[in-house]
Amino acid sequence: MKSDFINTVVEILKQTKEREVLNNLEGSIRDFLEQFDIHEDQEGVIIVNREKRINLAMAVVERGMDISEVISLLTWKDFEGLIASILIENGFRCVESYRRRGNSLEKGMEIDVIGIRGQNVLSVDAKMWGVRGGKKTSLRTAAVKQKERTMKLVTQNELLSKKIQVEIKGQYEFIPIIVTWMVEEVELHEGVPVVPVFKFNSFILDFETYRDLIVSYSGQFTQVKNLQ
Repeated sequence: MKSDFINTVVEILKQTKEREVLNNLEGSIRDFLEQFDIHEDQEGVIIVNREKRINLAMAVVERGMDISEVISLLTWKDFEGLIASILIENGFRCVESYRRRGNSLEKGMEIDVIGIRGQNVLSVDAKMWGVRGGKKTSLRTAAVKQKERTMKLVTQNELLSKKIQVEIKGQYEFIPIIVTWMVEEVELHEGVPVVPVFKFNSFILDFETYRDLIVSYSGQFTQVKNLQ
């Protein structure tokens, strides 16, 4: 049987999945929201934004709720936003949902989150997968595809520099990464790190310990934004 804590969070996530506004509030839920620093605005409206939704989701997973159930209450944007916020907190400049349109000669491309710090470019594929059978095969296939996307990204430096602040001209290393709910520990598939979202922050903090094991692709940025 689910606890009152889990049931309350599930109700909040359900109500705010399509819109961030929380309705049908009872006094007990108002008190509960204080734990997560969620308050009414000046007009008496309670907004549960993407960051707060992720905090709530992680809290119920820590209390034993099945990850696959939690995923059904989240959106792709929730998940991408969590990844981007972790990178930003660690000094990266980020862009979400980077897209390049295709044409008759070349397929289009989308990368969920791109983060730049120093002269490293992290190319992140956000997989909202739960634990399921055949995960090794699925992750290996995803790793190969993310390597292909990252190799293409190397050739898109002019377009990318228009979307994200690039401070230094010169050579950069483009690094493919997968972040998912699926795994319990950091794994490597085809030289691509597969990182559980709950350990993504520690992975970034300890990034240099993994660096020699990770595949990367060299590319040049010849244009930079004026940050003055």
